[in-house]
Amino acid sequence: MASACQTNLQMRYVPMPEVPEVLILGSGSGMVGVGRIRCATDGVGHFSPATEDAFMVSHHLSNFHSDIWVDGQLAERSGNIAGLTSIHDYRRKIDCHMHTAFDTLIFHLPRTTLESACPDARGGRLEDLSITPSSPVDDPTVRALASAILPTLEFPERVSLLYIDHVCSALATHIVTAYGRVSTAKTGGMLAPWQEKRVKEMIAANLDGEIRLADLAAECRLSVGHFVRAFRRTANTTPYQWLLHRRIDHAKTLMRDGSQTLADVALACGFADQSHFTRTFSRLVGTSPRIWRRRNAGGDAVLPAGISTYAAPCAAAEVRAEIRAGISWA
Repeated sequence: MASACQTNLQMRYVPMPEVPEVLILGSGSGMVGVGRIRCATDGVGHFSPATEDAFMVSHHLSNFHSDIWVDGQLAERSGNIAGLTSIHDYRRKIDCHMHTAFDTLIFHLPRTTLESACPDARGGRLEDLSITPSSPVDDPTVRALASAILPTLEFPERVSLLYIDHVCSALATHIVTAYGRVSTAKTGGMLAPWQEKRVKEMIAANLDGEIRLADLAAECRLSVGHFVRAFRRTANTTPYQWLLHRRIDHAKTLMRDGSQTLADVALACGFADQSHFTRTFSRLVGTSPRIWRRRNAGGDAVLPAGISTYAAPCAAAEVRAEIRAGISWA
């Protein structure tokens, strides 16, 4: 088998005018790659990936013309491929010829990553994917996950690894659920009390989100897929959403003190900037940080310079704009 980090993972086999930028997560055989592969010229000609025990999920952001042969057979094509998804099986011999410009979001998923997303850590085993390799399908779930991940590829420094992990984990779980042939597994359970306590301590100690699902799962001695499901059953939310609520709790503590600006609070709580903080706080709390602080700051707290406990009309307009901007980051 080919070495993922030397070949297919970074898409180096595609003769692009510029080397594709692929965000790489994980280590060893479980490395996942996420990238947006774009070419504005009239195609890049012929290329072939190396044989590897992995799959590439391609979500096509534009229409383009290509010919793909799988084990010598021409794959099915669609009149308009924009918005469709193709799953390529790297274990097959794939030959591709790109005739036109293209724009595609790709996920490189090793088999080990898909296996970790099986229904249960004990007994559940991925046998294979029931797909027509490299043929486009209309998959609304992949389309939604693609919309969620695209902004992070433009500004990856603004989003935590835990968030990106969640999107990739959700994709792997969907692929296994929708297309996988999985052996019978036992019913999964909840986290043991010691597992729940330890994981929540780890997340709370990393409010910047720079902690991997794999690290949390390993601490619980579970696969990533089993851990995510067990955490949700136990806490009634995902690890990433639990992280967001801990950030908001910490922000409330800092705002009650009143000595820091909202920009300082945002950074102290692991948000990329004040705008990111305002959107998330407004969505989860139902009001903007400015309004919340005016209502909840301690009576003897000293607010930062320029901030009054009186909401002037212009400030109220600003607050309403913040609330309207309270869209979901995750």
